[in-house]
Amino acid sequence: MVDAGSHLARAREHFDGSRWGQACAEFAAADHLEPLGVDDLVRSAEAAQISGRIDQAIGALARAFEIHASAGEIHAAASAAYWLWSAHVFARGEFALAHGWVVRARTLADQHGSASDGWLLVPEAYAYLGKADFEAAAGLLHRAVERGIAAGDVDLVTIASVMRGRALLKSGAMDAGLSLLDEAMVRVLTRMTSPRTTSVMFCAAIGTCYEVQELRRACEWSVALDQWLQELDRLEGAYFANCRIYRAMLMRLRGDWPRATAEFEQACRDLAHDGKLVAGHAWYELGEMRRLRGDSGVLDAYERATSLGRSAQPGLAKHHLGLGAVEVARTGLRRALAELEEPLSRFLLLPTLIAASIEAAGWDEARASLAEMAEAEQRYPTPAVRAQVAEARGALALAEGRTSEALACLRKATQGWRELGAPYETARASVLVAAACQAVDDEEGAAMELHAALNSFARLGARPDATRVRELLNQTDGDRHRLSPRELEVLRLVAAGKTNAAIATELFLSERTVHRHVSSILAKLGASTRTAAATYAVQHGIV
Repeated sequence: MVDAGSHLARAREHFDGSRWGQACAEFAAADHLEPLGVDDLVRSAEAAQISGRIDQAIGALARAFEIHASAGEIHAAASAAYWLWSAHVFARGEFALAHGWVVRARTLADQHGSASDGWLLVPEAYAYLGKADFEAAAGLLHRAVERGIAAGDVDLVTIASVMRGRALLKSGAMDAGLSLLDEAMVRVLTRMTSPRTTSVMFCAAIGTCYEVQELRRACEWSVALDQWLQELDRLEGAYFANCRIYRAMLMRLRGDWPRATAEFEQACRDLAHDGKLVAGHAWYELGEMRRLRGDSGVLDAYERATSLGRSAQPGLAKHHLGLGAVEVARTGLRRALAELEEPLSRFLLLPTLIAASIEAAGWDEARASLAEMAEAEQRYPTPAVRAQVAEARGALALAEGRTSEALACLRKATQGWRELGAPYETARASVLVAAACQAVDDEEGAAMELHAALNSFARLGARPDATRVRELLNQTDGDRHRLSPRELEVLRLVAAGKTNAAIATELFLSERTVHRHVSSILAKLGASTRTAAATYAVQHGIV
């Protein structure tokens, strides 16, 4: 007969070997025979939390908290309360229960005449981060770091440092914030932190860098995360799912779309029951992959993301733009922007609004959006932000006929994306460069840019973009010049957003004649809608 000690010995061996699922089973078997001691409860909770066994983790942490509380061990009890808070918030979205554990730990500290433990300052700082009060969050996290150092708690110091770096970055203090992240990640990369903290901090650091568009660091740490995960058994649950999502986003950036898609799909499956906040993120990114690849189920993924609390913008607007529903896209983006105040969150929506406004000849809105992007660039001057601003500025300059300025900006954008190793973004900007080349009658240069973009889109599996570029390549310069002078006049007015009746009045024609001209223009350009003809006119310098 196997006794509790044998199960416990195997549990500890599996735990030390990072075999979390097996460790959980052996800890549970030992606990069934004889209640675990507090140290083994903590190990059991960590193994369960990492491997997505949230009920088991919460149960073990609650018992550990009570034991530490009874012994007056404030720091250890606060640590258990923090991880309970984390499990309830990030795995279950249970904010009231999460807050309850923090309050219990604070009450315990008060009863023993102790100051609030550093672990309890971290949830408070999260609340300030959620309200975009970055200064208050950074102050609390600085105190948490100091208390972690005093307690000799590497996990607390690392978590508080990463989150303080996040607060500083979001406030615009780029150098100070990145320095804190770099220092904290050294502890993670050299395995000074516990596995549970390692997983969470990989996610937090990579996610923070992605938010502020510091993609080089995000990619570097993503490679390190990939190497670490390959050493472990297959893991499930909200903690590693979040890591996988950010890692997959960077796979997509670097062009590994099949693997990125598989990662998003797996994350959605793993989070079917736990991790609502993370699941919404997973479904949104899966929707983005489906949209980029031209797969079915795009709207379904966005709807699932929305039901889980994740906005479907700007992906949903991009989807509508691809279908020619320009005003639907603009309306959705305006609504989403009205709900946002934080500059970086707004920044991520503005390029799509500029593209939609150009389509609708909404020049004032496009210029205002570009001005806001330029302000964000001053605050967050990362290579990715600079590339996006240059691309948006070039697209608007091209649409307004400032071709030389457009070419300079778009060349800067393509170079920026190329240096970041982002093939899709490079190809997308190259299509705009081709339109600018055509506007100055450099058809050879335009063709070269389009062929390069087509090769990239085809290699990535970006079917909608590849189809669009093939159509552009099939349209020769003769298409443009087969338009009669009167048709060119009509096309310019169509591109300005005028109705047939307004065009008839301006050109002193009958509406029937204008209708005939529009039909002829669409046929000659191979365009199916007025919007498509107008887009062609803008891209080819007709207007």
